[in-house]
Amino acid sequence: MWSLLDWIFEPQCAACTAPGAPLCEACAGSLVELGPACPRCAEPGADIICARCVRAPLPLERIVSPWQFGGPLATAIRRLKFTGANHIARTVAPLWAPLVAAAASDGGLVIPVPLHWRRRWNRGYDHAWLLAVHACANAKLPPPVPALRRIRAVAPQSTLAATDRRSNLRGVFAVVARHAKRIEGRDVVLLDDVVTTGSTFAAASEVLIAHGARSITGVALART
Repeated sequence: MWSLLDWIFEPQCAACTAPGAPLCEACAGSLVELGPACPRCAEPGADIICARCVRAPLPLERIVSPWQFGGPLATAIRRLKFTGANHIARTVAPLWAPLVAAAASDGGLVIPVPLHWRRRWNRGYDHAWLLAVHACANAKLPPPVPALRRIRAVAPQSTLAATDRRSNLRGVFAVVARHAKRIEGRDVVLLDDVVTTGSTFAAASEVLIAHGARSITGVALART
């Protein structure tokens, strides 16, 4: 009986479901650290500010991420977002909780990037909210604050060219009125699953800055 229970509740890899968490030995061995990257937008490459950030800097202090997007980590994120496997948000928390803790170490207010309510309704949950809840718990931080909302639905960023992503998100975010005062004068840590061009972080940051946020750091589980 106990062996059956052990098998049922044995921690499973977030990518392939083999024994082991957050990833099994094989999948964990495939993780690729972000490595040298732009200190402003985390564009992989060299530890210097990239040409895009020199030309048109994003409206936040910096973006950081521990891992490159791909392989089993990409599989785990897709399972979380598209197959209803919401437990993966808890499983992968140790993979980025230390970075979230470091970003919020001076009392930063952790705010996840929200889904539009229709997409959340269809999916059954907001994956970024779950990722934030479990990352904060793993890092022993206060719970995240649902201070942002999407006020209109737009095409998924992943379906658009890089040049269209910024305009796609114009006017998408608003601050939830009951949390507005909590933002004033605070350092904010924005959380999302994946960052590509930084357009989502930028659009959310503009709204938070308009409501008095002192500084904003974007933290993503993976960087493409």
